[in-house]
Amino acid sequence: MDVIKGDGSLLTEIDLAPANDHQAVIQNIAVILDTVQGSCPMFRDFGLPGSLYGRPQPVVENILVGYLYDQIEEFEPRAQVADITFEHDAATGRTIPIIYLEEVETDNE
Repeated sequence: MDVIKGDGSLLTEIDLAPANDHQAVIQNIAVILDTVQGSCPMFRDFGLPGSLYGRPQPVVENILVGYLYDQIEEFEPRAQVADITFEHDAATGRTIPIIYLEEVETDNE
């Protein structure tokens, strides 16, 4: 089971030619988690909604769960999500999504 934390730590060194499909899927999900909707020209539906900033954490978590499942299903269908949890950074007030992948489908399977 793979764990992807949406704190941007996986994007410090983006690999433009990942060694295999598994690494590509994990990197793609990390990009989804770190992108604000509307920030990609010609691809405005990609990412998480910026309208959630400043809203109460329970509201953000409930809305984000649906968005995360939809975004991963649409933009990275090779990943099967097992669970989504959240971590809170009290210093910044940031809600950090954590994605648990059940399986990653690759062309080799």
